[in-house]
Amino acid sequence: MAGIKDVANLAGVSVSTVSNVINNRRYVTEEVRNKVLKAAEALNYQADMMARGLKSSRSMTLGVIITKFTRIFFPQVLSGMQSMSNDFGYSLMIHSSNDDIAEEKNCVKRLLSYRVDGIILDTVASSEDTVYFNYLSNLSTRHKKVPVIIIERDLSGYGLHSLFVDNHQGGRVLVEHLIEKNAKRIAFISGPGGSEMSQRRFNGYKEALESNNIPFDPSLVAHGDFSPMSGCTALKHLFAQGISFDGVFASNDQMAVGAIKCILLHGKKVPDDIMVAGFDNTFVASLIKPALTSIHVPKHRLGLHAVENLIKITESEEPDHKILRQELPLELVQRESTASGWETDWDLNYW
Repeated sequence: MAGIKDVANLAGVSVSTVSNVINNRRYVTEEVRNKVLKAAEALNYQADMMARGLKSSRSMTLGVIITKFTRIFFPQVLSGMQSMSNDFGYSLMIHSSNDDIAEEKNCVKRLLSYRVDGIILDTVASSEDTVYFNYLSNLSTRHKKVPVIIIERDLSGYGLHSLFVDNHQGGRVLVEHLIEKNAKRIAFISGPGGSEMSQRRFNGYKEALESNNIPFDPSLVAHGDFSPMSGCTALKHLFAQGISFDGVFASNDQMAVGAIKCILLHGKKVPDDIMVAGFDNTFVASLIKPALTSIHVPKHRLGLHAVENLIKITESEEPDHKILRQELPLELVQRESTASGWETDWDLNYW
């Protein structure tokens, strides 16, 4: 079996250069990189990840806990994570909490038992669960600290590395867009109870109404669970009560899709009678008819940055790494659901 020295000899470079290329460390020219990769392929060389892990006391595995496998928000996030972990020679171990905090805590314990080097977590914990957050910020196994990166929420105040977007501002921007399109009575469909993301989007919704002198009407608030069916059911409830509305802000795209379905079933037109907007800009937004206006969250980039930063932290020789707090940008993507006749491309690769 070919070894790293064989690859170095064939490529005409040093062993350290081969190591830098394979482990994606330190800059090497594209020409040298291609030489190394071609030599490795010719010799059918594969780095011995187990030996690398033993030498560094690492498992070369990262744990990931998401809220639900059925949420179409996550495929692009996980794609970004896999791409970056592959570049650095790490494997991913992915679990779902199914929106249950008890299951989330079990997932954390299981990942620790597998001796993962770090954990990326989309937590469903209540903002008041400070004991749990303190536990996460001091996570360790076999006297080795296990860093945690929180995605979608800013928990840096608890000493937790955080990658997030400003859900409050996103909610405000979206509702102001609906108001600019002459919506006067805007319904809000919330996510599952306890979802901090949904609550922040709701706060942005209320702030936009207030700044535009539109009274907040609690009867226009309906509750969902981020699934398409719940979006449809939420609006059915409003229709059944005879509540009038000319705009809908669903706190994710899946519920917005369900909302559009319900509106059409009730003989209304989107956007002529009722405008609809979602959040996340997932792939369904450009496929549904009419195409859905949404707030774009850079999902692929979120996954890339989460893994890249976690690996930097795990491989850092600093005992106390500076707490990461990184806010990713949001963008309003306007489509047909808020403007009749609006032309839009199938931006499936809008990552």
